[in-house]
Amino acid sequence: MEWHSLRDRLVHPKENIYFAFVVLFSILSYIFLAFSIVGIIIIIAVIAVSVLLHGIMMGGIRRNGVRISEKQFPEIYEKAVLTAKEMGLAKLPDIYVIESQGILNAFAARFFRKNMVVLYSGIFELVEKGSEKEVLFVLAHEFAHLKRKHVLISILLLPAMWVPFLGNAYLRACEYTCDRYAAFYIQSLESSRDALTMLAIGKDLYHEVDKQAYMEQIRTETGFFVWLNEKLSTHPHLPKRIYALSKFFAEDATPDIEEPKGKVWLGVAGSILSLTILASGIWIGFKSMEKLDLWTEFVMGIEGATPLMNAASENDTDMIHSLLAEGADIEETDAEGSTALHWAVYNGHLESASLLLKNGASPNTLDSYDSSPLMSAVFNEDVEMAKLLLEFGADPGLKDSEGYTAYDYAKDFDNKELLELLQQ
Repeated sequence: MEWHSLRDRLVHPKENIYFAFVVLFSILSYIFLAFSIVGIIIIIAVIAVSVLLHGIMMGGIRRNGVRISEKQFPEIYEKAVLTAKEMGLAKLPDIYVIESQGILNAFAARFFRKNMVVLYSGIFELVEKGSEKEVLFVLAHEFAHLKRKHVLISILLLPAMWVPFLGNAYLRACEYTCDRYAAFYIQSLESSRDALTMLAIGKDLYHEVDKQAYMEQIRTETGFFVWLNEKLSTHPHLPKRIYALSKFFAEDATPDIEEPKGKVWLGVAGSILSLTILASGIWIGFKSMEKLDLWTEFVMGIEGATPLMNAASENDTDMIHSLLAEGADIEETDAEGSTALHWAVYNGHLESASLLLKNGASPNTLDSYDSSPLMSAVFNEDVEMAKLLLEFGADPGLKDSEGYTAYDYAKDFDNKELLELLQQ
């Protein structure tokens, strides 16, 4: 296939498909957030923080990195200019080289209105070893990101990048596209394959790698976790990138390699089953705990409370009648000095409280914290309960261990209805 006939096919088909999904999801996310003040604040905050952190990083690179120009490495600069021009970029991006401590990487970025490409020194050093084509592939790959506006629209697509599988699927498709662009414009499939192999094994040994055997790992190195690793990554696995380039530019000379999916689907099914079992186990555990709590309450009572207190807390007036008829002590207290009346007030049960008061329960019994039932009613801002207690002689002047009265608490809550009631 002639090189010029490939120009219109450089964009990987999946890029446009996934782009439609991520754009739709991101726009809907922004619209959803824009309907509330909090959502708008979140959008502004996320964008502002992203721009700030990106600007700080780019500022350091611009000052500390070595900028490639007519004076700095002019030979590679001239070839970069030619590649960018052929690719249709209106202006050559600023190219910087930074120390990488052996890491092989590069990335495209946009600093306000300036396009930038950053090369790690581990890759750029290949220029001195006569491997300019490999370096040009990496540069052209990043130029392609700028040509396709992948960097420019990254803020728009930010919400979709947080969606598992969706955002990364789009980014992987973009990598396939940029590999095609780079290989096409440097006009060397072999150097392109070498550059990708270098990312796998390093810049000293990549010439020694049997690329066909390396691509065969697509078939031999399989399984659920291999598949999952790629699906959670922003870049396709390197053997697949090399195979994709080989198949695109030299289809007849590249044997078909299919990735077995049997173990993958088995792993997916096993993971779903395991998660289902785990979720079921957690649900059963919670239900068992609830039953245990109910059984404990039934056998031992609520926090050591008496049957009369339990009945009051559950508003069981029939049980209260029965227990009082059997001689239950209406003023008996629990470990914290609370009576059955306290329990009725705590839970806001007006009927139980009224029944206990009519049967002689004192509305002025203080618990271990010197808190009266009336104070508890005020804590709950229960006006009707407070009225009932006052009718049966509750003293609004009693003070608790902090020296506060029921009126003082009503004042703190700024409850005008309770304040008027307690002033009478």
